[in-house]
Amino acid sequence: MKRVLVALILVLAMFSTTIASAAPETPAGEYWADLKAMYEEWTAMEGESDMKITIAVPEEEPMVFDVNVKSVGNMENMTTSMEIVVTTEDPELQIPLIHMMTVGGDIYLNTEIIKFIAEKMEMEEMVQIEEDYVMLQGGEEVPQFNKQYLMDVLEFVENMELDFELDMTKEGNTYTLNIDSDQLVDLFDTYMKFSLENSAELMELSGQEMEMELTEEEIQEALAMYEEVFAPMLETAREAIKGSYYNQVTTITDEEYDEEAKLYVTTPMGEIIVEMVSTTVRLDDYTLELPESVKIYTQEDLTNLLMGSMGLPVEGGNLAAMLDVDQDMYMIITETEVIQGEVEITISQEGLSYMSIKDAVEIFGVEMEPSDELMHIRELDNHGFDIKWNEQLRMIEVYVEMPEPAFEELLEETVE
Repeated sequence: MKRVLVALILVLAMFSTTIASAAPETPAGEYWADLKAMYEEWTAMEGESDMKITIAVPEEEPMVFDVNVKSVGNMENMTTSMEIVVTTEDPELQIPLIHMMTVGGDIYLNTEIIKFIAEKMEMEEMVQIEEDYVMLQGGEEVPQFNKQYLMDVLEFVENMELDFELDMTKEGNTYTLNIDSDQLVDLFDTYMKFSLENSAELMELSGQEMEMELTEEEIQEALAMYEEVFAPMLETAREAIKGSYYNQVTTITDEEYDEEAKLYVTTPMGEIIVEMVSTTVRLDDYTLELPESVKIYTQEDLTNLLMGSMGLPVEGGNLAAMLDVDQDMYMIITETEVIQGEVEITISQEGLSYMSIKDAVEIFGVEMEPSDELMHIRELDNHGFDIKWNEQLRMIEVYVEMPEPAFEELLEETVE
């Protein structure tokens, strides 16, 4: 859930940058002022959008999706309701109506779309839901979405600066914006640099905490690495999407926001065309009515569900590590990353698994004198771990009995 919210913030930041950084006296600057005023002054809004998405690859029939979105929301407390209808000629991809509601960081979805997704992921047997809706609970670490939060995001992107002039014109209340393929790449480049320079503020906006704040020297090192490793790839991307563009025509009044937009991306692998027409009108107020028949999934529930879909057990404590006996490899699993490395595992004639005491000390921080002497991996049971054998994956699973933060502190010590 947290990663989804972060992604939404990134998308908003990237595309808002093109307007937010414009000088006030320019058409783009006037557009940004009108847009901010709308978010500040409107209490509620209702809208409808029609979108056509075309995906074409060489020597295949294009895939075409028609999307209709009807939405209504309260801007003060950020409660919204949205109905999405997706149609396509593909008989194997008949998507049911999607009804999504949001309350702060919580997301409600109708059970039909959840079961459809589960079926496509071959997880239908694991998703047995009798309720009408599923609520994906955001949790305490997810930021509280309200008007002030939205204004904080808009203020954040206002500090970005572009190295090129925006091709935006104004006639009456209508703004026309054109962005070519080079500017799309430049926009991405600008955003990546800005994110590195302002990583702490971005993490705070997304509801995540940095374990340690980067110093100015570390930020400059990260920027230098970006320039050395990733920036050259942008030139390849620039050539690959040559001819792509984004066009947008927007009319803003005190009571209505109308927009027509087209994104065209062409690459050697194919083309994507997104065409959209939308209308949004101002409302005096809106109160969301939540469903009564709801199945709640926490972040832990979702993690267990995904682990179960991959054949991993979901009970027995926190999964701390996995040992691949066939590949002589270990994976340390933390909340934020998976750390991989090599470890020599010896299998006896009786089928028992052994590793050196030295490796056990280095990987798991067990309190023993490091040596090349072999120890039965099951002995980790005596050092705060619970060992299980996963026959399906042919891996030894190491569960941690100590609290997870304590294990992560132990892991930091062993890595150092």
